[in-house]
Amino acid sequence: MKTTEVNDSIIGKRCKSIFTGLMVTGTIEAINITKHIAEVKVRFDEPHRWGDELFENSWSHARLHDEFGSLHHLEIIDDQYQTIKVTFSETIKQINVMFTGDYKTWGVVNLKEWCDTYESTRFTQIDERTAIITSEYNMEYVKEWLSKNTPITAIETII
Repeated sequence: MKTTEVNDSIIGKRCKSIFTGLMVTGTIEAINITKHIAEVKVRFDEPHRWGDELFENSWSHARLHDEFGSLHHLEIIDDQYQTIKVTFSETIKQINVMFTGDYKTWGVVNLKEWCDTYESTRFTQIDERTAIITSEYNMEYVKEWLSKNTPITAIETII
């Protein structure tokens, strides 16, 4: 990705980026553009270990004047995906109790696992009550299920 492509419209998009020399997938969570640099924060689909540390996200960046940096490895991979930002009235941790308390019904242990096992759908928690959910062609059904089974404050479609 070029620094000129970094803007608010890429937030919530699925991407692949480089982290410790490996290509990893995730969801763009935030951007930062200063006088000298453009940065994109990627929340990984799965945490990655580097040494003794476990990383859930990382920033890809590049200098504006010559494009030098890790940003040129970042690539949007979900142009066909629909993206929503969901704000829950309870914490996601509280919602997860529904799954662990009735595992036989749900067959998963948390909301992320439920979403991620739904075909072509990915769940990325961005704070204790908010998540970005992407889906290639099942978003209508995911939103319907979330509305019926979880306490939602707002669902915002991200274009």
